[in-house]
Amino acid sequence: MITYLHLPIMAIAFFILLATWRFWSCINRMGFVKEVSRRAPWMLQGDVIASILALMPFMLASVDWADVTLPQQSRPAASYVTVFLSLGCLLGCMFILRQSGERFAGHWAGTRESALRTIAALRIIDAAELTYALDVARQHQARPVSGRVIEVEAREERQ
Repeated sequence: MITYLHLPIMAIAFFILLATWRFWSCINRMGFVKEVSRRAPWMLQGDVIASILALMPFMLASVDWADVTLPQQSRPAASYVTVFLSLGCLLGCMFILRQSGERFAGHWAGTRESALRTIAALRIIDAAELTYALDVARQHQARPVSGRVIEVEAREERQ
């Protein structure tokens, strides 16, 4: 009876894997995988780790149902242990993906939109960081004293 608890855990893990695959498939179709992985490496790495954790309930259920004896064990793993480990892997996966609920949608149209939103947000963040860096560099620049520079500074102050 306890082995039936694998089914809802595996169903949740399946939908998490499906949503993750859809998101990265949309990013790949648009040709922005390298850009997203370069600008936000934590996003790709987190999704890979979460996907591995979401695959673990399938492996643990197959170990439980097939009564596989793991190395250096005298008997197969107890069903309670495998269900507990499956639930722990699923909770770990959900913990990693806790901040990415907007990225994952239940349908293709929403997934495409979230992929576009992700790319646009990363580009906006990069543009804002570049603007800030240019402003800081301009403020810390050594200003020569001459009539022309003072005139330019006076015009900037009037605006």
